[in-house]
Amino acid sequence: MSIGRAILFIALVIPGLLVAGSSFYSFNTDYTKLERTERYVEKLARDGRANNRQLDLAYHRSLVQRMNTFANGAWGFLGVTIAAIGAHGMAMKEETTQDQRKASK
Repeated sequence: MSIGRAILFIALVIPGLLVAGSSFYSFNTDYTKLERTERYVEKLARDGRANNRQLDLAYHRSLVQRMNTFANGAWGFLGVTIAAIGAHGMAMKEETTQDQRKASK
């Protein structure tokens, strides 16, 4: 492995996969919390015993969970993109000075 490919692997692929893995794990846990808050809001609305303040509080908790879930998913895709850029750079053929001379002729 050349030094350039090793640098791409260490600087892009490994951190990208770490960010993606941790973000998708957080996404999974936040998504289950989001489902739970949505069920709670639905239960409060269906019962009819909750006042508007309780409904607003439950709804805004649900919105916070929705934003957390979205952010974790976005960071996961960003990590995958960074890792893909590094993998693409590693897969590209390295041009030597002889290859550059042949191309210029």
